[in-house]
Amino acid sequence: MSSPDTTAAGAPATRDAAAARLVRRVLKQWPLIVLCAFVASAAGYVASSTRDKLYESTATIQLGELDLSALLIGQNVQSNPQTVEREAATNSALITLPRVRARTVLLLQGRVTDGEVAEALTVVNQPDSNLIDITARSSDPRLAAQIAGATTRAFIETRREANLERVAKAKSQVRAQVEATGGGASETTRLLSERLELVDVIGALGESVEIEQGAPVPNTPVSPNPKRDAFLALLAGGILGAAAALLRARLDDKIRDPAEFSEIWDLPLVGSVPKSKELVDEGRDLPSSEILEAFALARTNLRYLHMGGEVKSVAVTSSVAEEGKSTVTWNLALSSAIAEARVLVIEADMRRPALSERLGLPAKNGLAEVLAGMIGVQDAIVKVPFGDPARGLSGEVDVLPAGLVPPSPIALLERERLALLIEAVKDVYDLILVDTPPTTVVADTLIIARHVDGVLVVSRLGRVRRGQIERLRDQLLDTDTAVLGQLVNGSAAASSYGYGSYSTAQQSNAA
Repeated sequence: MSSPDTTAAGAPATRDAAAARLVRRVLKQWPLIVLCAFVASAAGYVASSTRDKLYESTATIQLGELDLSALLIGQNVQSNPQTVEREAATNSALITLPRVRARTVLLLQGRVTDGEVAEALTVVNQPDSNLIDITARSSDPRLAAQIAGATTRAFIETRREANLERVAKAKSQVRAQVEATGGGASETTRLLSERLELVDVIGALGESVEIEQGAPVPNTPVSPNPKRDAFLALLAGGILGAAAALLRARLDDKIRDPAEFSEIWDLPLVGSVPKSKELVDEGRDLPSSEILEAFALARTNLRYLHMGGEVKSVAVTSSVAEEGKSTVTWNLALSSAIAEARVLVIEADMRRPALSERLGLPAKNGLAEVLAGMIGVQDAIVKVPFGDPARGLSGEVDVLPAGLVPPSPIALLERERLALLIEAVKDVYDLILVDTPPTTVVADTLIIARHVDGVLVVSRLGRVRRGQIERLRDQLLDTDTAVLGQLVNGSAAASSYGYGSYSTAQQSNAA
């Protein structure tokens, strides 16, 4: 078997495969994303519906200002957009000054406090204009309109007072200039007198502040908006769910997709076994026809995966415990026996003989005793019958159970008797399946692999981790073990395979 590609040329492909795997894992968690979005949306709707209603009222004013300094020196200064915008921004800041708020409180006769006015007000100058929007929010629609209106009047009064002060200051400056000329009948004195009259006119007119729109009493609350808040919460919940799914996908190193095995190890796929509770509880009972078909396909593939010729002896192993290797071994034996092959199952997992317990076989006179030279092979083999009259299936499988748990299983396996045993039974049986311990846990499988035609790796989705498969790969490759292929256990895709499903589909299409 060739080792995995570790060259620099393979690095981009590896990164692309890892990125695609991450996307697949995130997408497979769509129920989590949907749940987070739904819960967040429902919570947002409930929270929004229980909040106090807020009403908003807006008054719009337009500001016009004359530059008294320019008038005094006889210049006609035209404003530009930047100046207008700057003046509007300055006035927006002036509206929020404490003295304006204090005047607003007085105009409202103390029905609100200074802090409540500050909290309720929002002042925004409209872009590229000298228009300013004064907005007030309150749970009482009338109060919102009153705060916006009172603030507008307070600002206008405050600006008028400030303007009168500026006019008085300008008049003092002009008078000082007139006195400096000696008060004669010169042209300069005449011009200064005209400017003084102009300042008086400006002072009489006051500053140009127009109320473009008064503050109406609102009829509809601006907040809360349960539908809008629920939609925003839905988006936020979906993003949060996607982030949680991404985090879980990055932290989870368990293999959950059969395609991930090919990223680690370029092994032929012998077959895929569907996830089924009946495989856990079956004992000697035959599984469903669908599952039997999956194992029959795996058995057929296994016969043609050995380059050296026909496969007669196979060691079945896994990376770690509870991947279903014993279940796979027994069901491969059943499918072979149904096909009228002579099958022997050797339970070589003497540390945890799960198959004997499952089939109800005696816990003595087994492989351990044979390898120890205490009994002969034929004395240890047990014929296990099976059958399903409803489907017309029956037969038997020969099983060599593990026997009593020895003090050192590996010491027994290293004896020459194991090789002699396998060679002896090859002439009697068409297929010999050896149930071995997990390879990354103990070295028993590596010893057994020397005496069989090849090794079948069983991997359960959602159970084995990438690091464990990589360690198994390295162990088998380093010992030049002949690996026939891989069987994926617990595959959802496998559940759609089989003549039962095929026939059902045909009938449906025919209808």
